[in-house]
Amino acid sequence: MVCLKIKNTKAFMQKFLMTGDFADFLLVEAQVDTFVSYVIDGRVRREFYTREEQKQQELSEFAAWESMRPQVLQIVKGKRTPLFMKLVLACMPQKAKACLKAVEGQGDSESFVKYLLCTVKYESGVITLTGGISYQGFTMDKSPEKCWDRELCGLLEEMGLAYEIL
Repeated sequence: MVCLKIKNTKAFMQKFLMTGDFADFLLVEAQVDTFVSYVIDGRVRREFYTREEQKQQELSEFAAWESMRPQVLQIVKGKRTPLFMKLVLACMPQKAKACLKAVEGQGDSESFVKYLLCTVKYESGVITLTGGISYQGFTMDKSPEKCWDRELCGLLEEMGLAYEIL
């Protein structure tokens, strides 16, 4: 799994919090420490919705980052930067399947992988992105991880964000 250090914090945060560039992600969990600590569990509470709403919308296990982004932005905006911030994102299932199909000789990896994850961490003025995979069992095959690492690097390059591999 790759760990990427973002070279321009301000440019990354602008894209991450102010644009739809990360719209292909779900929010698994978040922690933001300012003068108090905010913890967000990204799991969708299905019982919040009526039966009709549940039938009309396809509810994921986790909330879409796009729907949670305004709340996180509200928490972090201001004159002072957060003391600490950690957000765990999962790639949307459709996007994850497309990524895994690109893996040659993967066998049954597509159904074996539960989530392609990306942890965005801000601490001491440094932002890192760390890739990860949630498997539904044990495997020695590392090809899905390598594919996801390349995908994360490609995503940052598409956005014009400079990074270094740690």
